[in-house]
Amino acid sequence: MTIDGQKIIHAVMEGSQIRESKGIIPLFGVYLSIFSTDYYNRLSFEFEKKMSLLNLKDKSQSLLVAAAQECGYATFQGIRNSWEWDEIVLPMIATPEDQIQGFTAVAVAFGWGDLNVRQLIPGKKLVVRVTDSYEAGGYPEQYGNATVGKCYMLRGVTGAFMDLIYGADYPDGCFTFLAQETHCRAKGNSYCEFAAQRSPDQSVT
Repeated sequence: MTIDGQKIIHAVMEGSQIRESKGIIPLFGVYLSIFSTDYYNRLSFEFEKKMSLLNLKDKSQSLLVAAAQECGYATFQGIRNSWEWDEIVLPMIATPEDQIQGFTAVAVAFGWGDLNVRQLIPGKKLVVRVTDSYEAGGYPEQYGNATVGKCYMLRGVTGAFMDLIYGADYPDGCFTFLAQETHCRAKGNSYCEFAAQRSPDQSVT
């Protein structure tokens, strides 16, 4: 069955209207909150800038991606074990690969961008394209054009999607796959694109 992304997005948007007194949104088995993307960008990019002064720019980028991948791995594990997933998404899923379409629809509803799966080779490769990444949009406004991709969150999340489907059972499958950002609007490309493939030190099981 084809994944109805709009149905999933609508369910998330409806559910996001239910908030606890502290502003936390209990939805899809995880706790969500509305967060300023400008603030998130500033934290990430200033961290990268400070680390660059210590000649640790590459390390800062790998840390940001790894943090996003671990967060995405845990978050979407919770999502796919929620009653909302069972009620709304699971009836649409016919193959393991359909889960990734479900994940991307939830990510769109979260405001992470218009994620679009461009290629999916089961167990081997996932390519996701995004035209409105807030990281890619925010970086040039503060720092000018980039020389490398700046969408650390989406890069990590793309790897996490593959980890959850083709890695070892949770929680041992994180970083089975690693993603690269092959195109980025912060560099002047018309879109951002992420390609996740199996980590070199991970064998096929």
